[in-house]
Amino acid sequence: MKVSVIVPAYNARKTIGQCIEALLSQKYQRENYEMIVIDDGSTDGTADVVKAYPVKYLYQKNQGPVTARNVGVREAQGEIILFTDSDCVPSDNWIAEMVKPFEDKEVVAVKGAYKTRQKSMTARFAQLEFEERFEMLKKTESIDMVDTYSAGYRKEIFLQMGGFDPYFPVANNEDTELSYRMSKHGYKMVFNPDAIVYHLNHPSSIRRYARLKFWRGYWRTIVYKRFPDKMIKDTYTLQTLKL
Repeated sequence: MKVSVIVPAYNARKTIGQCIEALLSQKYQRENYEMIVIDDGSTDGTADVVKAYPVKYLYQKNQGPVTARNVGVREAQGEIILFTDSDCVPSDNWIAEMVKPFEDKEVVAVKGAYKTRQKSMTARFAQLEFEERFEMLKKTESIDMVDTYSAGYRKEIFLQMGGFDPYFPVANNEDTELSYRMSKHGYKMVFNPDAIVYHLNHPSSIRRYARLKFWRGYWRTIVYKRFPDKMIKDTYTLQTLKL
């Protein structure tokens, strides 16, 4: 399958190189995938780092990752769209594992998994939360949540759905909103725990973790107002987390 990997980047000079190098080292035929980096108005030299690699570079004035991802899809040539973040390092079989479930013609979206090599207790605690979620997802044949750190979509369906909603100005729950919309339309989404990216920036302090959770809760509440039935139960959110 022809694949387009899209990475939004904002002031990502310290991490984007590791992300791109991992994507260039994939166990997937190089001629069958392209990489598109959308620079969302960076001021820290991100552009210089990206332009040193054989990837497609696009620049936009700072409008947020939602707009950046939607722009990337419109420029993409692949039939399958993959997203990851500029502070994520995909494993060398990530593309192959993300594409594999699309062999089932009914699958329109695929979710991969997060891991981290960070050593701080807070980062490890944050990872544990994801591991609990992953165990929930493994028990479900079809899921209703695909996170953009490791996400795949059929381009045709993504465009039909209108992409990510630009109402969400930051990288927070815009992927939840699209996932719930797709779930409402009855589209099949699946989880592949073997499609792994390593996150470089799990919160390393209690203060940062608390701030992150506050804003996740805020934006999730906005999404729940649109899809109140998901507040009762979805395939991704532990009931205790809702408190």
